[in-house]
Amino acid sequence: MARRKVKKKKRPLAGSGRGKPKISKRAKRVAHGFVAASKSADTSVAADRGGIEEVSDKGVRLNRWLAEQGVDSRRKCDEKIFAGEVMVNGSIVNTPGYRVQMEDEVSVNGARIRISRRLYYIFYKPRGVLCTNDPRETRTRLCDLVDPMVPSRVYPIGRLDEDSEGLILLTNDGDFSNLIAHPSFGVQKTYVCQINSTISGEELERLKGGAWVDGVKVIPKSVRVIRKLPKSTMVEISIREGRNREIRRLLARFGFGVQRLKRIRIGSLSVKGVKKGMLRPLSRIERDALVEDARSENEDDSLLPDPKYAPKRPNKAPARTAQGTPERFHKNVKSSFQRMPKDSSKKSGSKKSGLKKGGTPFA
Repeated sequence: MARRKVKKKKRPLAGSGRGKPKISKRAKRVAHGFVAASKSADTSVAADRGGIEEVSDKGVRLNRWLAEQGVDSRRKCDEKIFAGEVMVNGSIVNTPGYRVQMEDEVSVNGARIRISRRLYYIFYKPRGVLCTNDPRETRTRLCDLVDPMVPSRVYPIGRLDEDSEGLILLTNDGDFSNLIAHPSFGVQKTYVCQINSTISGEELERLKGGAWVDGVKVIPKSVRVIRKLPKSTMVEISIREGRNREIRRLLARFGFGVQRLKRIRIGSLSVKGVKKGMLRPLSRIERDALVEDARSENEDDSLLPDPKYAPKRPNKAPARTAQGTPERFHKNVKSSFQRMPKDSSKKSGSKKSGLKKGGTPFA
């Protein structure tokens, strides 16, 4: 009799477990030496562009300053501030919005916080890894793999879901993170997808036209077939947005399921040469190229990301009638009916709608 094959259980990736990852002092020394020996930038995007004077005059919010020095996430820093664990120049500060100046001395639980250098990494996220720092999570997290390899806290720019793999940028520079992740800057991201069926030329053209996702029309920058297999197809898709599971949901609109998904490029930066689960520092040239790419896609070439890029809301809401609808709506409807020519061919009291068969009121 043939022996029955026993399926081997997948071993979890190294470092998986609850709580904060445990890091040895030796690992930290190696991480410091690794980044010091590289040609990576050590100052922020704002400082390199001449914005350090503007930042120092106005100061930086205390919770943001603590997060950028690697103390913890901004939300956790808020909790420390409210708990009275943070002191500035020897006085307890309970306001997250307190402006920290260049000459201020900040301490948390009696330990002085020193200004840390800016870090920029490219990381190859394997499948089965979650982009979260939740201490209750038992599956392998991104921080379980990354924290032992970096000298201080970094966070990912954007996310990839558990079943996806590929390029993720890591940093502790908030301005750089905003430039890459904010939709208004439109940095191009390229993915390779293996879909579960063949795709015809007509379907490919429809896919290039985009689809609606979360009430927004998503149109890929480029779509091309790179390999045809008997029962599947490899497709390369480039987009400029960054919504949750956007590629999978876009393909699902056309009836395609995704078997494998890999992010291979962000801007001009490729994941080629980086092994799964490993990272390398970005050189200053690579970082500046990404920054210039982000700025070139935006009409306003300002120094720092600013909320003014978001669509402006009206200063005053339109007046509402007793029925609860804006007054301008009633004016527009009234004026449009006044301009409509009378059709003598139609009988008064006819209940026929003006829609064609199979039409939609939203057309």
